[in-house]
Amino acid sequence: MMIRYILAILLVLFTTQAQASASEGAAIVLTKAPINESDMESVKRGAKFFAANCLSCHAMVYLRYDPIAQEAGITYDKMPLGIKDWPYGVVPPDLSLETSVRGVDWVYTYLHSFYKDAKRPTGSNNLLVTNTAMPAILAGFQGEQELVPGKVRSGILVNDVEWYDMLVLTRQGSMTPEQFDATVADLVNFLGYAAEPYRVEQRALGWWVLGFLVILFILMYLLKREYWKDVKKIKRD
Repeated sequence: MMIRYILAILLVLFTTQAQASASEGAAIVLTKAPINESDMESVKRGAKFFAANCLSCHAMVYLRYDPIAQEAGITYDKMPLGIKDWPYGVVPPDLSLETSVRGVDWVYTYLHSFYKDAKRPTGSNNLLVTNTAMPAILAGFQGEQELVPGKVRSGILVNDVEWYDMLVLTRQGSMTPEQFDATVADLVNFLGYAAEPYRVEQRALGWWVLGFLVILFILMYLLKREYWKDVKKIKRD
């Protein structure tokens, strides 16, 4: 009986996965974002790139008092907060906490995964978010990508296709692929910083706290031994 239940569950899993694959297309493995959250120069470069290319659509309300954001020009008065007539009726999200919700790997992969799609009003689509309302705003830097003809996911339960397996660069933009990767890494590094501006300091402080607890444990253990010496002595007497 138990074997039947297991087989039934596996059948449901396989059926669900097949339906999802048929309706959503090939699932994509998230690429590990090559960022270093301690590299503040990278964070500053990402902030400047965001101010120049993303701030016209995306706000960062929760970072408006941050010195790095202000130095880069990401100020409250420049944020698109009063606009109501957005194209296609979709309001671009505030990106202050985007990496906390999605993760840095998701954002890094998403920004790489735009491709040409003449059927879409924006002229582009995305592998991670099908029919996304966001246009390929970084195409001028990255270039134009198209889907690889006939490419499908080869796995069944395990996603084993990277975004670059599904797309081919047909026209290079103003940056080389290596330059674009570095720029997106800086941008994602900044978005990660925006979600947790004090993460580096918190980790450093955490090590000090752990060190203090270790020392405290040793002192408490020695104190306990001293107390129990007297307790054992009283018991013997």
